[in-house]
Amino acid sequence: MLPVASYYEDFVQVALTAVSAVLMVISINAYRRRREGRYLLLMLAFILLCVGSASTTILELFVGAAPETVRLMELYLNPSVELLMGVSFLVALLWSSKTRRRAGLAFAATIVAVALVASAAYVSTSGTGTLAPLPAGCVRPEGGFLIVGSSLGYNDSIVHGAPVKPWPILDVSNGSDVAITVCNTYAQPLGFQVAHYLDDKIQAISPGQALTVSFVADETGTFLIYCSVLSPIHVYLQGGEVNVESG
Repeated sequence: MLPVASYYEDFVQVALTAVSAVLMVISINAYRRRREGRYLLLMLAFILLCVGSASTTILELFVGAAPETVRLMELYLNPSVELLMGVSFLVALLWSSKTRRRAGLAFAATIVAVALVASAAYVSTSGTGTLAPLPAGCVRPEGGFLIVGSSLGYNDSIVHGAPVKPWPILDVSNGSDVAITVCNTYAQPLGFQVAHYLDDKIQAISPGQALTVSFVADETGTFLIYCSVLSPIHVYLQGGEVNVESG
């Protein structure tokens, strides 16, 4: 069974989304009472905050999104929303009767610029299929297993239907020494845990790093491989299995 503590960051993200939704409602009501440019910008900033927080929550908690959708939201949509949110807050703070026209024009120009840059970046990189290089030391240990983390999960777990369908699956014999090298080619840290065997502390792998873990398979059964570090592909890293069979 997956420890409750591994879901702590997911609960925090849900709470942040709820708080941002409350702030969005408050800002909308404030603009209704006082229809000024500053309140309009603050309302827009909180709406963007809610959209960004909600999209992150969706990526982390819900399955079924295609890899292209995950990539689009993670690399282009969310950063653009965060940038526009920051600009909205900044322009609202600088807003005054003397500068409101210039500030409004600057904000509009920023929206257009962000949209053009994000669109150009997505079009230029979509369909390239470029794979990140493997980190140093990313080799299968003798008699062991190699697991590579990428935007497609662990060993392309998204393609294999994880976490609804288990992947990766490691079959070992009871009493054997198990060595696993885990490599991270993803843009964010990933976690690697194995229920019962490697769940006493968080095993985190930074981008471009490789980690080798080992344990003795001293109990038969099926043990869950899961991630304990929050990331946009977190939900796709919860379906691996270590099958310990009688020798």
